[in-house]
Parts: sequence; C-alpha cells; structure tokens
Amino acid sequence: MKKNKVKTETATIKFQSIDDVYSKYSTDKHKVLDNNASTFISESFKDMQTKSKKVLEIYLEKPCTDKEKSECKSVIRKYYKNDYNDYKEENVKLAIVSFILLFIGVAFIISLAFLNSISTPYTITIILEIIAWVFIWEFVDVFVFARFTNHIKMNKIKQIIDCEIVFK
Repeated sequence: MKKNKVKTETATIKFQSIDDVYSKYSTDKHKVLDNNASTFISESFKDMQTKSKKVLEIYLEKPCTDKEKSECKSVIRKYYKNDYNDYKEENVKLAIVSFILLFIGVAFIISLAFLNSISTPYTITIILEIIAWVFIWEFVDVFVFARFTNHIKMNKIKQIIDCEIVFK
C-alpha cells in the first residue's frame, strides 16, 4: 500500500534584524509588514504546489526574543489575512454587480419580446437584442471569470496564512 507522503516546500527570507520585517512607518504599537518583504514572500510561494505543506523560514542575523518572533508571525498572518479579506469583499461586490448586469440583460430581452409583439422595426429589435446579450455576457465575464481570478489569488494567500513560520 502506498502512503500519502505530503511534500514540504520551503520559502526562505533573510533579514538583518527583526525590525527589518516591518515597514519603516510602523510604530511599536502598530506594526505592519514591509512591502518589499511581503512581495518577496508572495513571489516565493507563487510556484509552490497546492497540496504541499508550506514552511516560511525567516533567517535573522541578529537574535531576537520569542515574544518578538511571535509578534512577527502574527504581523505576517494579519497582513495576508487583510489581503484575503479584501479579495473576499471584492468577490461579494462583483457578485452583486454581475447580478445587476444579468437583471438588465433579462429586462432588455423581456422588452424585446414585448416590442416584437407590437411589430417594432427590425433594426430596433436587433439593437435591443445586441444590448441584451452584451449585458448577459458581462454577467458571465464578471461572475465567472473575474471572481475565479480572485479565488486563485485567495488560495495563494491562504497558503501563506496557513504556512508554518520558522525562525533560524
């Protein structure tokens, strides 16, 4: 019988000190992950397999306390949770917009059916039909494709949120 061995993939980042992890605008009470660090971490996770166990190794040249390490882990997770929630919120907005587009498209089709029953000129019905299908296509584009792209981004961010963070 074959055992399911989960592959472990590691992203590595190196800092001089724990303070380099944070934005230069951070305060002692409100620390934020540095943009360059977040970009590097995101890029490091980009090509990792979906099913593998993820580890983020942080190398520090200057030692730090366990409290500082714990705080750093929570700042990293918080940064990516905020990103995740932003995409989640955007998906809700996209769903609402897409259904409005669908409703408009269906309204045009209903008005087209009504106009066909009262012998409207052919050009007007064709124009209305094109407008209806444009709105319906926009529904498909926004609801399916734009939201799907966000789901892919959310899955990548979730991998970073769920990864094990180790200091070396």
